[in-house]
Amino acid sequence: MITRKDTLPASEAHTLLDEPDFIEELIAASVVTGKSEVQARKYARKCLIEMAATPSESWLAPAARFARFIYTRSYEKKLDINTEALQELHELSRDNLLLFLWSHKSHMDSFAFLVSLYENDFKPLPLVFAGINMNFFGFGTLARKVGSIFLRREFHDDPIYKLVFRHYIDYLIRNRLPLTWSIEGTRSRTGKLSPPKLGILTWVLEACERQDMQNVKFVPVSIAFDRIAEIDDYVALQQGLPKRKESLRWFMNYVFGMKDPYGKIYVRYGEPVSIGDVDGASVSGDARGLASTDAAGDGPSLATRVAFEICTHIEKVTPIKAADVLTMVLLGADGRALTEEEVYRQAREIAQLVRERGLPLAQGFSLEGLQQVSAVLLSMRGSKLVREFAKGRMPVYYIPDDRQIAAAYYRNTITHYFLAAAMGEVALAIGASDISVTREEELRERVECLRDMFKFEFFFRPKGEFFAEVLQETSRRYSDWAGGETSLKKQLRESPPRFGHAILRSIAEAYYVVAVALDELGEEPVTDVKRFAAELLQPGREMLLRRQINGESSISSDLYATGLQLAQHRGLLVADGHNLAARRKAFFDEVSEVLTAINLLQTNYNVAWFRS
Repeated sequence: MITRKDTLPASEAHTLLDEPDFIEELIAASVVTGKSEVQARKYARKCLIEMAATPSESWLAPAARFARFIYTRSYEKKLDINTEALQELHELSRDNLLLFLWSHKSHMDSFAFLVSLYENDFKPLPLVFAGINMNFFGFGTLARKVGSIFLRREFHDDPIYKLVFRHYIDYLIRNRLPLTWSIEGTRSRTGKLSPPKLGILTWVLEACERQDMQNVKFVPVSIAFDRIAEIDDYVALQQGLPKRKESLRWFMNYVFGMKDPYGKIYVRYGEPVSIGDVDGASVSGDARGLASTDAAGDGPSLATRVAFEICTHIEKVTPIKAADVLTMVLLGADGRALTEEEVYRQAREIAQLVRERGLPLAQGFSLEGLQQVSAVLLSMRGSKLVREFAKGRMPVYYIPDDRQIAAAYYRNTITHYFLAAAMGEVALAIGASDISVTREEELRERVECLRDMFKFEFFFRPKGEFFAEVLQETSRRYSDWAGGETSLKKQLRESPPRFGHAILRSIAEAYYVVAVALDELGEEPVTDVKRFAAELLQPGREMLLRRQINGESSISSDLYATGLQLAQHRGLLVADGHNLAARRKAFFDEVSEVLTAINLLQTNYNVAWFRS
């Protein structure tokens, strides 16, 4: 059984500075930095004081009260937690070192995570890695007492800081102290789970190996919200505005600015991941752009494989909320307003599918009745996410242009559950105009092309496993898709698509903006990718006004960034002597084909739902 200390007194961490191995490495580092041994020792101590947590049992109760005070200004006091999983973690912690990695949606999630463990008597609370930007006056002291480890954003060029951090991580692992951090590194601005940052994970894995720590479990944690307190900030950031700098004044304004009711916070503990459970074959080369190789260059690194498993486990337990489904339905209408009955009928279909598949639901989820849908629409109107027009023949509901990015955030939190169905629909639409019969191998080829195009947007399971899900979901909706007596075009009309246009349009349109811009450059290289991405906002706006693209949510710096990441991965940003202009044109044609297929899905959707 693992034995641990309940706290990490500040008086103990400094002892690592006197360890012979550390001193020997510090002397070598001092030579590299040009510091004397005395200067190096002094700087190392400063680094440790800056980063080290100083947790104290006596601070936990007031810290939990403070955390509860903060999130309850807008959120319900009772957290929605899968307590059964947490109880299993209690038992697991007796013989295993637990490392918690959570999704980062809001500044509120760290407070909710702390309270979820504290109120369920989980001890010791894990120490949390945090950015040094949060170590501002007042808050930093409290955070250290609860267990925050403050790290600089960049320290690759500081050998002494790296040395201190490595030995500090070894110290924590050696003392079997649970740790926690955000797998994404920073808050997701789009609603989707962001690509994992491998830095801290790599340091921890290496420390576990050095300390021969065998019984280690990584605990995936999904933290979700009915409404996001920072949603307007996320919209502004996607529209190119600068990020606000954290400070005491910013923090006070943030906390006391929370006045509106934002609903519930959901904390879901997923199935733990152990290093032995991670198989290199479980990570495909297009798994959200995570194909970083190990030192030998013969496959994804251990950190990559572990990160991929953690992220997919987080997605598996993320609860589906009623408002998420309704934003998907309303955004799928592509700017058209829907009656309450039309929203209800579409939402009911999705809700039935969710229950058939046994997907995780938020407590109280119900869209099977018109009254339930009406109540959710009313709540969304209260949050100004949805507007009602009631002066015509009947009330209709729509998402205004200036709220589409915000609405897309909530839709994106659940799109991974319907991604296989969405790609199946788009793959069918690509071949819908063919005279020949669409065969399974042709469908597979199209799906693999779509996977490759959207590889930086989603986490994909291995190709065979994912395509099996595509076949299952496609056959569920279009039983005769493989070429029976009914044509694909007719099937798409009779059973209108639900997910392809609703999930993939904004991404495909953003990529179309990228493809057009690259095509217009010809052979001219792109040397400053960040600047180029920022400059795409205005051409994107122009294309929206000219209706070359349809969605306001497509005007997003984040989507342009991933589109350019794909272009860079394909060698489309700088000339390499292989006809750059022609390859950019081929990329434009590929994106255009996908967008044309999505438009076909949209047309069939419109025919089904907007018959006169």
